[in-house]
Amino acid sequence: WGKLDWIAERALRRMPDVQHGSRWKTFAETARADLVEAGGFLVLGAMIAATMNVLVPAKWFGVLGEQIVLGVLVMAVLAVVLALCSEADAFVAASLTAMPLLPKLVFLVVGPAIDVKLFALQTGTFGKSFAMRFAPVTFVVALFCAVVSGVLILGGGA
Repeated sequence: WGKLDWIAERALRRMPDVQHGSRWKTFAETARADLVEAGGFLVLGAMIAATMNVLVPAKWFGVLGEQIVLGVLVMAVLAVVLALCSEADAFVAASLTAMPLLPKLVFLVVGPAIDVKLFALQTGTFGKSFAMRFAPVTFVVALFCAVVSGVLILGGGA
């Protein structure tokens, strides 16, 4: 439904202003711009991780770490609700030291697949009935793929 010209125009506007033919300057300027943009998300992730570690009692994560099924489900729902970008997800997952690797993997897989902001975007773009069918299927598929991968690679609760 969109026009290719719109995408090309937006991409060209994001290109840095450097001399034509200077590939290394273009590379360096693009890398700098991407680092600055991603840095904001990394700070946000660090802030959320720190807030969770302060506000959520450590024994709650201990309980989730002991009950792997509950930990997997809670981390999957947390990924949907937090609606972070993948850079920030990594900070949050790494900060949850009491959690086994499998729930962390579920968090890292489910978050980018479906979260509240993606659900809102899908509702606005494709309509409510599509989003109400698509989001649960995406959630289940992401959860299933993460658990199967975790069991095969990590050996389960590891």
